[in-house]
Amino acid sequence: MRFSKLKDYLNRFYAEKNIPGLGIAVYYKQEPVFEHYAGFSDVENRIEFGPDTIFRLYSATKVITCTALLQLFEAGAFKLGDPLHAYMPEYKDMVVRHRREDGAEELRSAQNPITIEHLFSMSAGIDRRDTAETDRVIQASGGEGRTLDVIRALAKEPLLFEPGTRFKYGACHDVLGALVEVLSGKTFGTYLKENLFDRIGMRDTSFVLKDEKRFCKLYNNFDGKTHAAASIGETFNLQPGRAYESGGGGLYSTVRDYILFAEALCNYGLAPNGERILRKETVNEMRTRRLSPQAQRDFAEFGGVSKSGYSYGLGVRTLVDREENNALSQNGEFGWDGARGCYAAIDPEAEVALFYAQQEGGSPWYRWHGTIRNYAYASVWED
Repeated sequence: MRFSKLKDYLNRFYAEKNIPGLGIAVYYKQEPVFEHYAGFSDVENRIEFGPDTIFRLYSATKVITCTALLQLFEAGAFKLGDPLHAYMPEYKDMVVRHRREDGAEELRSAQNPITIEHLFSMSAGIDRRDTAETDRVIQASGGEGRTLDVIRALAKEPLLFEPGTRFKYGACHDVLGALVEVLSGKTFGTYLKENLFDRIGMRDTSFVLKDEKRFCKLYNNFDGKTHAAASIGETFNLQPGRAYESGGGGLYSTVRDYILFAEALCNYGLAPNGERILRKETVNEMRTRRLSPQAQRDFAEFGGVSKSGYSYGLGVRTLVDREENNALSQNGEFGWDGARGCYAAIDPEAEVALFYAQQEGGSPWYRWHGTIRNYAYASVWED
């Protein structure tokens, strides 16, 4: 194995791609084979981006959320085809937005219930989490905004389409986080800590920042030539209330934490320390395509070139046509990414697990994730 080309490629990101700092880790055949960091978590103070750097996962949180709920699926707590209203009655009588021929909007009763599988596959018709009703609930709680309370209030928002018919990247996985609370009787964060993070050694992963001194600055439109950014700080509303835990994007983590999780899924649910978090059959269910033809067209339009050759499973992209994506990974490779550039690629057939991290708000990270993946595969195969 030779990783020199991948290392050289990543070392140019500061100057050529305006990425202040980054980290990557790779497992191959259940062994750690590569770990590399470049640039800074704090450019102004010359603090290097490293193994202990804590950053926001953003939507890379979703894979963890779905894994947690699939644990409860394995325990028999629900079936994928179950209606959501069986566990959250607020979602029983939903209405759907329809556009009439004259352009006016009207609301009609949904013909089908939202199922739990619809939430996993982003085909429930749920759009944004922030609505007038959820804002009201958060304000009424004095800014507490507990997860389950907010998600119950979200049920008053009309759906964008009939459940199961289309794909819309929205707040479905925040609803799944609340569902974990209903099924387990614990807060979402407590469930994750006890059933995932503590079990496999993810010491710094949490909805609460463990160490502010190690937190990566959130750069927006960083310039590698001037070493300055247009702004520094959060641009996403990840925590509308103090107690809110977002299943769609709220976790903090480190490269060394997340690669343990990615490797566990790559090894069909068996973590490097020997703890099993899912069964093989469940991992295969997770990466099985779930979209109807229309929903697949929606997904392709949403994902653009970075998701070419992929479909969508239970909360993850899943590769269905490796040639279309020019991918060195095998069909069935799966994972997801995050708003500031985090990226997970998990490939049980090739026995490759990869996690890449960066925290830059203006970069087109979707343009180089596939290149990073292919460099990693070429590296593990090179003699």
